[in-house]
Amino acid sequence: MTLYKYVGLSTAFVIMVTAGVANADPWVPAAGSGSAKLMVRLFNANHAYPGTGFGSGTIPASKQNETQIRITGVQGIGDGISIEYDLRAGRKQDSSTKHGITTSLAASGLEDQEVGLNYGLIQSPLTALSTTLNVIVPTGSSHSNPAMGTGHLAIEPDMQAGFKTGPFTFTGELGARIFTDSGVTQLRGTLYAGWHILPRLTLFSTGFASRTLQNAASLTRTDQSEVYNIVRVGGGAEFKLTAWLRPYVEYEHTIAGQGIHAGDRITLGVSVAF
Repeated sequence: MTLYKYVGLSTAFVIMVTAGVANADPWVPAAGSGSAKLMVRLFNANHAYPGTGFGSGTIPASKQNETQIRITGVQGIGDGISIEYDLRAGRKQDSSTKHGITTSLAASGLEDQEVGLNYGLIQSPLTALSTTLNVIVPTGSSHSNPAMGTGHLAIEPDMQAGFKTGPFTFTGELGARIFTDSGVTQLRGTLYAGWHILPRLTLFSTGFASRTLQNAASLTRTDQSEVYNIVRVGGGAEFKLTAWLRPYVEYEHTIAGQGIHAGDRITLGVSVAF
């Protein structure tokens, strides 16, 4: 499936569920309302974190580039419940040079998709707490080089919390991604802090961390793709163009990891509220 076909199908899906989503949000929207984020993410790296241990030191590695098209959304369906989803496709390229000869490997197509239900436990204008159960569907090819997905089904129970005070909004999410075939478990957390600095401008910072409980060396080769150890921080700005349309930009930098490329990512997107 080409990226253009994927975008068309994903957009149709978003329209069908009236929907949208921003990233996971502890404030559950009312039935029939929601938001959607459509974005392009650009990743570039030529260093990697050693696979021998988790840390911030890097070593020279093959050059890796990724262009990803992503649609995330949330749709209220009533009774304090919403549908959340994260749809992805992209193109990855790895290039290495040895003895003056450059070798490039590239793959494109669907990546793994995520869909789930979010239930609001506490919902007030200033405070929110919710619980989510997501399913990660292995639609990305694990046989391509580079791989577009893990090739394994996973479930992800999460807790989300948030509060607002004056011009500031803070949200956090903590949970586990559990692969059903092997039991490999990643502990994952995200943080968001937003500052409504002007009537139409919001500055924000983000953080993400994932740590796998199992040691990659103790797993079979087919299960090693389920290991993901990383710490990433970022920041950006969102502009309120209209009541329902908000373009934004974000820059992210990986500060620690294990056995993965270390690089920077720029996201250009637009948030649409319904």
